[in-house]
Amino acid sequence: MGVRARRAALMAGAAGLVGWAAANVGEVGASWGEAWRLIAHLGWRWPLFLGVVWLLGLVVHTRVLTASLPGLSHRRALTLNLSGSAVANVLPLGGVAGTALNLGMVRGWGHTGLEFARFVVVSKAWDLIAKLFMPIVAVGVLLVAATPGGHVLLWLLCALVCFAAGVLVTLALLGRAAPLLRLVAWSERTWSRLRRRPDPDLGWTKAAAALLDGTDSLVRRRWAELSWGMAGYWALQGALLWLSFRAIHVYLPWPVILAGLVAERLLTLAAITPGGAGLVEAGTIAVLIALGADPTGALAGVLVYRAFVFVAEIPVGGLATALWLLGRRTA
Repeated sequence: MGVRARRAALMAGAAGLVGWAAANVGEVGASWGEAWRLIAHLGWRWPLFLGVVWLLGLVVHTRVLTASLPGLSHRRALTLNLSGSAVANVLPLGGVAGTALNLGMVRGWGHTGLEFARFVVVSKAWDLIAKLFMPIVAVGVLLVAATPGGHVLLWLLCALVCFAAGVLVTLALLGRAAPLLRLVAWSERTWSRLRRRPDPDLGWTKAAAALLDGTDSLVRRRWAELSWGMAGYWALQGALLWLSFRAIHVYLPWPVILAGLVAERLLTLAAITPGGAGLVEAGTIAVLIALGADPTGALAGVLVYRAFVFVAEIPVGGLATALWLLGRRTA
């Protein structure tokens, strides 16, 4: 089976899973009709307020991007973020297309291809590190707060695995890439054996080493900006999720909100569908229900939240891209 056929099969499987989950949402006690009723009664003030919080989060996140690419302004960083997200949210596995668009933007602003490569590695890796470290924080908070929920040992095991992966990525960015490269080399050998056609030219290990080359000096200089920017972004994302539930009069304990946020952020890594649509919502709702949230309330709150962090990025990002194209043509 070729690469395109495998991607199509993966997309079809993911779409089928999402469709099955949507059709059987009533099995867990959730009601689509009631959820839409809750959303329809938001009025206009709540969406406006939530939109401001969402945009503020994106503005704070520009600190991560400007730290990853010296010389990049915050305005241009916001344009990169919105335009790349818009493309990624409308195309299957669209992250590559979004990165290609960003490359054209960055080179038009006078940055080199090497600078852009380091920018992508550092900014994406810092985002990945946050997503891998936060599960252990969320599980710890849930245990301290004695929040009801089953499968605690399984969640703790998953959180520890994520934490270990986060440590490997952090060490690699700081110039100690040997442990991560050994893991990549082992994965490369395993994949070759599974295919029963050893291919010494896969190049995973060489590619990983090349991507990490030179990132350590940038990270050592800018780690504080990267960390504060990411922490502020996560705080505002958490506030947006909490306010999304408040807007529909569903009140959840903050440890449950934190767990839902961590689940949603972590699930975006599985971007099989555009922006992880469907898979992210289903997984986040399942986590919230497992922690005692009302099924219909969980459904409605997650839909409101994702309307901003996923749906709103498409038209706003499209507008940002159009303005960039217009400015480029004028210049």
